Amino acid sequence: MFRKKVVTAFSIVAIVLSAVGLLLSILATLIIQRGSASLAFFLGIVSWSILLWASIIGFQLCSSYKLYDDEYKKVGLRIYTIIIAFILFFFVGLVAGLAISVILLSTLWALKRNYDEWESSDNFLPDANTHESGDTNTGS
Repeated sequence: MFRKKVVTAFSIVAIVLSAVGLLLSILATLIIQRGSASLAFFLGIVSWSILLWASIIGFQLCSSYKLYDDEYKKVGLRIYTIIIAFILFFFVGLVAGLAISVILLSTLWALKRNYDEWESSDNFLPDANTHESGDTNTGS
């Protein structure tokens, strides 16, 4: 359930569901309100945009980074939460959806930023195995 292939596949599902949610929110804003869209509809658009962004970051983490098994579990839980949020979004409401989307985006973004910083710091550290000093043998 938290293997690389499974989490990657579900992250694609989360991207598709988030895109569908975004399109439904945009259509609801354009069709239902006829130009006088309320704040609630714009919150839906913002929420689904954030969830789409979080889904893409989750996909990037699964496909582009070498993660440990427990890290796939962290990403997987957030991806599964995005899928559950798609279902619950229609029942819970827009304000809770916005809060969930911001929390999920911030946690996935923090994971990605940690890996980006880790990889960039590895490029700047000198290799401990290479010494350019001369002969270290001081024996006679």
